Amino acid sequence: MFFKREKPYDRKTCLEAAAKAQERGRLKKAVSHYMRALDADPEDHFVHAKVAPLLAQMKKFEEAWASFKAAASNHFASGFGNKAIGVYSQAVRFMPRNPEVWEAMAHVYIQQGRKADAVATLYKGHGFFRNGPDRAKAVSMLRKAFALEPWNFHVTFDLARLVKKQDPVEALGLLEGLSGRSEGRDLRKVRSAMFRAEPSVTMAWQWLKTAWTHSLRAA
Repeated sequence: MFFKREKPYDRKTCLEAAAKAQERGRLKKAVSHYMRALDADPEDHFVHAKVAPLLAQMKKFEEAWASFKAAASNHFASGFGNKAIGVYSQAVRFMPRNPEVWEAMAHVYIQQGRKADAVATLYKGHGFFRNGPDRAKAVSMLRKAFALEPWNFHVTFDLARLVKKQDPVEALGLLEGLSGRSEGRDLRKVRSAMFRAEPSVTMAWQWLKTAWTHSLRAA
């Protein structure tokens, strides 16, 4: 009986075979070649970057995220923060409901001193979790954004709305703090939310006063 002897591993040949299989739409075959390369060198970040989107297309999100993270971490550690952001941006297109992706991207922005981009990332990410059983994740992301940029209108307003049922006192405190920092249309939204959180004559008067002042200015 004869056995077919497996060819010795050669990285270049393996990656070329993976690229050809990918071009032909044979994702499983391409992934198998990339995985062989990773078996030989689990820290091959170039291969991680290549295989991650293919794994995501195959709905193997846990494995895909591990490779996305490995590739991005290497770029970041090597001083290429923007490349790390690029990898995370690719990851989030496949798995927007993985909070780790948004938070990892925000972390890189913070390390680059780009707090506004980090806040925008966390705010955008929270929208995928604000409804249903994952609301706690949305609240966590908004709290992190608030810590980076206190009293950002959109962050604070949405945080107040999400915590209203669990902690109405905190929600009202956030809205009150925001009311002193807002004007125009934003202030009217805050006053309206405050009235809904605590219906009272005082809150109704404040809302009407704000609306009346705005109407006079508009006239």
